[in-house]
Amino acid sequence: MEDQTIDVECDRDDNKRKRKAPSKPRKTTSECWKYFDPKMEEDEDGKIIKFAYCKWCDKSFKADSKTHGTRHLNTHYMNCDKNPDYEKLKKQKILAFKKKIGVENDEGGSSMGTLETWKYDDKEIKKALIELVVLAELPFKFVEHPAFIKFGKKMQPRFNMPSRFTIARDIAKFYLEERKSLLSYLSNKATTVHLTTDTWTSSCKRMNFMVLTAHFIDDDWVMHKRIINFRPIHSHRGVDIGRAILECITGWGIKNVMTITVDNIASNDKALEYLVENLPTKYDDSKHLHMRCMAHILNLIVKDGLKTFNKEVSNISLAVKYIKHSSQRVTNFKESIEKTSTSKKFLVSECPTRWNSTHDMLKTAIELKEAFFDYDFNNSSFARDLEEIPKRVDFEVCRKVVSFLEKFKETTELVSNVSCPVSHLWFGEVLDIDKHLREWQHENASFKEMVEDMRKKYDKYWGDYKKINHYMYFAVMLDPTMKSEMIGVGFTHLIENGCIPMEVDENSDETPLSFLTDDEVCDKMVKKVEKDLRVLFDMYKEKYGTNLSSDLPKATSCQSMNTSSRRGNSFFFNKKQGGNKFSGVEDELTKYLKEPRLELEGDEYFDILNWWKLNSPRFPIVSKMAKDILSIQVSTVASESAFSASGRVLDPYRNSLSPSIVEALVCTQDWIRTSSRNITLDTFDDLMKDDEIAKEIQDALDKQKGELGKETNVAP
Repeated sequence: MEDQTIDVECDRDDNKRKRKAPSKPRKTTSECWKYFDPKMEEDEDGKIIKFAYCKWCDKSFKADSKTHGTRHLNTHYMNCDKNPDYEKLKKQKILAFKKKIGVENDEGGSSMGTLETWKYDDKEIKKALIELVVLAELPFKFVEHPAFIKFGKKMQPRFNMPSRFTIARDIAKFYLEERKSLLSYLSNKATTVHLTTDTWTSSCKRMNFMVLTAHFIDDDWVMHKRIINFRPIHSHRGVDIGRAILECITGWGIKNVMTITVDNIASNDKALEYLVENLPTKYDDSKHLHMRCMAHILNLIVKDGLKTFNKEVSNISLAVKYIKHSSQRVTNFKESIEKTSTSKKFLVSECPTRWNSTHDMLKTAIELKEAFFDYDFNNSSFARDLEEIPKRVDFEVCRKVVSFLEKFKETTELVSNVSCPVSHLWFGEVLDIDKHLREWQHENASFKEMVEDMRKKYDKYWGDYKKINHYMYFAVMLDPTMKSEMIGVGFTHLIENGCIPMEVDENSDETPLSFLTDDEVCDKMVKKVEKDLRVLFDMYKEKYGTNLSSDLPKATSCQSMNTSSRRGNSFFFNKKQGGNKFSGVEDELTKYLKEPRLELEGDEYFDILNWWKLNSPRFPIVSKMAKDILSIQVSTVASESAFSASGRVLDPYRNSLSPSIVEALVCTQDWIRTSSRNITLDTFDDLMKDDEIAKEIQDALDKQKGELGKETNVAP
């Protein structure tokens, strides 16, 4: 055995010695070698290595398989313009992993995505570059940075990086093309649009800007949000705002504006009055054009309430601000957290313009309250520098305040959703807030005082039936899980709490409400809503005709349920099924209302758009009403969320920024994202002073205005 082992080792040594001095290069197997001639030559260090010579341009490359590989050879032969196969290779597809953005695997790493074919496309790369510059808010000169050019060449040598001037024009062209597509849809006479608007101020120029956002549901029952204008306005006077909005509406050729949602300030009331009088075409006679922003009303209600506990909240807020003001204090407070808590959280700053930041600040501070006491014990300057440090009673009071504010925070987040309908949930949320206030009114004397202050603001906007936009009642009726029955539940709550929200005409022969029982009053109010809905239905019936078939089988439960972003409501989704009282001739609307409402189990989710998509053949006219009413926006947050609340819109270095280019950039970013968040214009390059590009955009916009007569109905 030993002799045999020695012989084998000797044989191996001989083989190794032979391999060290090959007489000729090994056989090449990579596909790229049919474009290269291999040669063994000395390199700059005098070593004999393999070189690859291009058969077409005679360029040479180091090609040792262990040291250099063949990646650079593949890159060269695919990009060598002297290669006879160059055009063929240019169109050739390769395999590549398409990564799913934001998706992680089970180990926490990034998911590789799906394997797909890919081929070089100059236009697609240029489009991706446009999206990079716009979405990342990069200056145009970024494309001329040597490091980025080098990176681009490494990624794809065939792509020629555009100059800053070219990318600016490419973005303008992209904006105009997208605008033309959107224009053809919005200007169609069959398209109904809801608008949200808000005004902003430039910190450097003190100029007012108005952002106008369009909302609609397309023919595939997908909800859309598009910022369509970002225009300078020269005052906050209601008439001026109204004129600016009207100019934007006519500029897009929009014929059916159903509602405009605005913040609750006097100038906006005047602006809506101006629009009601001057809109060239009035949807439903503009009877319910004005929609008040629910998020803004909630903000006003909460701010009035927080004044009651201003001392306790202020003590904690100032302590948080004091600690976060110094890096050394932050370090010391973190040490206190480690000693007193297992929490991984840290203090949250309060933003004066956002009440929900007060909620978040207090919630985190309460969780870390023991750390405050430890910090005070170990840092004598804490009590010395502050007029009053937080006490345990402050934290206890604020703990209740945070619990009280949870409902307002949840509702604000719900109504701020722009990706799915919320108008049908509005009435239930308003009633839920009323119930919430009544429950907390009995907590203690301080909370009673707070709730009374909040109740005044609540009643100002929602305490009367006549003050509520009646489209909100229609939205409940057009939710197959609620219908007339849940309208009755809501009215019953108002009546039981002494809030009879409807007056009867004194000249009417009807029985006065005071002579009726609560049930009779509720029934009268529900019938009034049904009557108003019938008027709207007749308008749609006349507009769309009566030749649409509605004689299809009833929807099944499997057609109704799907995933959505809807949550349960204490008013509407815990109620038992009741009967719907209808008699006489059954037209399409009566059929829909007569069918039993769908019942949800607990917090079961319901996709209302999918339900109407599946059932629109059964209710062709009612479904068109649902499409228009469900896309009503109950909050202007859709516009506000595209900007930083405390940040600047335009910085001091953009004094010569052309308004038309600013609008192009803001709109383009929103259209690419489809769901915009926190757009700021701080980083736009001052190349945008270029009046030539601004003029090109304006000329194209003027041309589009002239083509408004050519209407199509293709959803963007």
